[in-house]
Amino acid sequence: QTRARCHDPATPTAFMASCPAGALPVGPTIGAESLIIITGLIGIFFALFLHRRVAAVRLDVAQEEDETMMMSVKEAGQNQTFEQNERLRELYAAISNGANSFLFSEYKLCTVFVVFLAGVIVGLVSWSSGRETAIFTATSFVVGALTSMLSGYIGMRVAVFSNARCTVGAVKPAPHGWTESFNTAFRAGGVMGFSLCGLALLCLYALVVFLAPSFSWGTTAGAMKLFDCIAGFGLGGSAVAMFGRVGGGIYTKAADVGADLAGKVVENLPEDDPHNPGTIADNVGDNVGDVA
Repeated sequence: QTRARCHDPATPTAFMASCPAGALPVGPTIGAESLIIITGLIGIFFALFLHRRVAAVRLDVAQEEDETMMMSVKEAGQNQTFEQNERLRELYAAISNGANSFLFSEYKLCTVFVVFLAGVIVGLVSWSSGRETAIFTATSFVVGALTSMLSGYIGMRVAVFSNARCTVGAVKPAPHGWTESFNTAFRAGGVMGFSLCGLALLCLYALVVFLAPSFSWGTTAGAMKLFDCIAGFGLGGSAVAMFGRVGGGIYTKAADVGADLAGKVVENLPEDDPHNPGTIADNVGDNVGDVA
């Protein structure tokens, strides 16, 4: 409706004065920009708050076990709780190291892909829309890809970080154990969700602010051209997320099949036995694919 009034001859002169040639009326944008920045920061700070709640769960099975049971264990001269804690930390460290190695290897390939595809975008868009538009579109693509990489790293670290803490909560007898595990997992998922949305919102806003001076932002044609370039941001983010999803899925399925063949068939190990290295790789791939 506002756009139509700018082109309507019956529109009052005072209103038309705020309309650039063939465009929307120009007004103060400080309120909208502040809302974008504040919303993004709220998402990031709330993600940090949820992360602190998850981190408050110590990797100590003893704190979740019944005191009477602990006394009986001590009286029997056993050290079961210590062994459980050590085993929990050992598996947590193995999956964490595997996740870091996988992400490092995958993101090296993603970097090569992003650089190559950015060059392809420059070539194709230059041919159809001009070199300046091509460079800005490729810039948006690279920023989107880097944002997705950072989000994937945060998600992976939080997923591995919370896995062991869900286990600690599950030591409690039902239904308390279910509640503790669910709350820990739900908060960890909130860390990924809120940090991703807040980070993407702030990066996208910064990209718009950076590119806007190069276009006639006050005109409809300039705004459309700007957001044609900004579309590269979504392409970059989606491309890297696709690498994580497909790569993690293939990795975990290969590890799962390999673990079954080598572990259950050859070595007669039970399902998901941590003595089988393929089981650790399977868990790493599950984290990567699910996070993506």
